[in-house]
Amino acid sequence: MKQVLAKGAESVIYKMDQWGDPYVLKWRQSKPYLLPDIDMQLRKSRTSRECKMLTAARALGVPTPAVYFVDLNKYTILMDFIPGIQLKELAEKASQSVLLSLSRDFGKLIALLHEGNIVHGDPTTSNVIVSNNSRLWIVDFGLSESNATVEMKGVDLHLIHRALETTHWEVQEKMLEATLEGYIGVLGSSAEPILSRMKEIRERGRYH
Repeated sequence: MKQVLAKGAESVIYKMDQWGDPYVLKWRQSKPYLLPDIDMQLRKSRTSRECKMLTAARALGVPTPAVYFVDLNKYTILMDFIPGIQLKELAEKASQSVLLSLSRDFGKLIALLHEGNIVHGDPTTSNVIVSNNSRLWIVDFGLSESNATVEMKGVDLHLIHRALETTHWEVQEKMLEATLEGYIGVLGSSAEPILSRMKEIRERGRYH
């Protein structure tokens, strides 16, 4: 029995029971506007890369769903179901102190990824699950990349800034400040060139 949890442009997320426990099955659907061979190759490579990046992120100390099974021919990944609520939803009803604490934790996790030269690629509050014990989990590594440059890390931070503007505009400044506080707390002075690049990228967007 599968229950659809989310549908995106690239994949469908199902919750399913297997071996008496809940799991998540992520399936990359075909894109009819692509040539079949290109579509197949993209779905395979992105499925494979996501598995590797989930495991690499966990090795860096970032809580992510554990991968149990991958089928590259069916473009599926079976992984942990993380019970909790999206940070995006929680931000609408949490107290300011709780929200700022969670934002700092979010910044710390992004910093751990960047310290390991990994970028998430889509670091929005929709891709952060807050479990019942207030632990943050990062999900959806479909756009993540390794061997990240300062530019790529700057883009990651820019995407966070933009996501907060569009989704949490009433508290965006405080959430951003807390997120960057957590980020700098992990990286220290090595965060400076990345923060500078984030500002450069933001300025580029204003004039293009």
